[in-house]
Amino acid sequence: MNHPIKLLFLVVGLGVGGTESHLLELASRIDRKKFEVVVVSLKSGGALVSELQSRGVRVLSLNGKGKLDIRVLFRLREIFRSERPDVVQSFLFWANVASRLVRQAGKKVYVVSAYHDQVAQEGWLNRLVDRVTMRWTNRLVCCSHAVRRSVKSRIGGREEQFVVIPFGVEAGRFRGVASLLRNELGLQEGVPIIGTVCRLVEPKKGLRFLLEAVVQLEKEVDGPSCQVLIVGDGPAEEHLRVMAQQLGIASRVIFAGVRRDIPQLLPLLDAFVLPSLYEGFGIAILEAMAAGRPVVATTVGGIPEFVTHGETGILVEPGDATALARAIQTILANPEDACQMGLRGQRHVQENFEIATVVRRHEEIYEACLVES
Repeated sequence: MNHPIKLLFLVVGLGVGGTESHLLELASRIDRKKFEVVVVSLKSGGALVSELQSRGVRVLSLNGKGKLDIRVLFRLREIFRSERPDVVQSFLFWANVASRLVRQAGKKVYVVSAYHDQVAQEGWLNRLVDRVTMRWTNRLVCCSHAVRRSVKSRIGGREEQFVVIPFGVEAGRFRGVASLLRNELGLQEGVPIIGTVCRLVEPKKGLRFLLEAVVQLEKEVDGPSCQVLIVGDGPAEEHLRVMAQQLGIASRVIFAGVRRDIPQLLPLLDAFVLPSLYEGFGIAILEAMAAGRPVVATTVGGIPEFVTHGETGILVEPGDATALARAIQTILANPEDACQMGLRGQRHVQENFEIATVVRRHEEIYEACLVES
C-alpha cells in the first residue's frame, strides 16, 4: 500500500483510566509515515481530549448520551463513510460492539477488538451480544494471557483471532524524578506513605481492604503507621471517604483526585498498593515499577505475569486485609530490601515493557490485516 493506512481508534470515552491512557500513548506514537490516525469517542468530552490534540491526534465525538443511545451507530456509519478507515481498533465492550455492527452495514473495514479486563461482572446479555458479534472481528487483542483465557472461556472466539499484547510505559519518564508535592498534597513529614493510582470503582479495586489493612497496621504500632495517598476519582469515592471516617483514619487518607503528574507523585511513595479483586493487567503497577517503587498487589488477572512475588513485589490473595497489612508492613519495616525490590522491578519494566515495542506490535497487527485482504 503506497498511501498511509487509515487507522481509526474507537473508544467509549476519554476520561482518565488505564485503557484511555494506553490509547493516548498508542495513538500519539503510531508511525505517521505509515498510518493516518483519528480517535473517535462514543461519549463527548474527557480529560484526554486536549492531550491527544496537543500531540497532533485528531479527535471526533459521537456525543452519545448513554449506553442505549443507538444514534451513535448512525453517526459512526457517517464517520466510516467520510474517513474511509482501512482498520478500526475498538476498546472495551460498547465500542467493540459498535464497530462490528457498523462494519456489517457499510464499507469493508478490518476490525480489531481490544479486551483489557477479565470477563467478571458482565451480564448474560452482554456476553451473548459479544459472542454473536465476535465473528465480525479480524483480531482480538488482549492485554494479558489471563484476559485471553477469560474471553476465550466465557465469550468465545477462534484461536487464530487472539493476540496478546501487554501494556507498556515510557520507562524514562519515571526515572529519577524529584518531587516537591508533599506539602501541596497535605502529606506529613516523617510518616511513611503508601498509595495507589486507579479509578475508584468498588468492589473491583478492593480499596476497602486497603483501608482495613491500615487499621490493622495501626494496632501494631504506637501512633500512625503510615498515610495513604489515593489518586483518581470514580463512583466509589464518597463511600470510601465515609469508610475512612468510620474507621478513624480519615486524617491519614488523602484523596488527591485525578492527576496528570503521576511521574512526580510516585517518588513520594514508600510502597505502591493495588488490592484489586479482579484486573486485566494493572498499568498503574507497571508505572510504579518503572519509578522504582516496591509494589503490593493481588494474585489476580494479568498481575502475576509481570510482578514476581518476592522479587519485584509482594503478591497476596484478593480480599484479605490481614495479608495485605502484613505485606505492607514487610516493605515499610525493611527499606533496604524494599529499595532493591523496586530496582529489580524497574529493570524488568525497562527490559520488557517499553511502550515503543508495544506500539510496534500493534502496527504489525494492522499491517497483517491488510495483507490478508
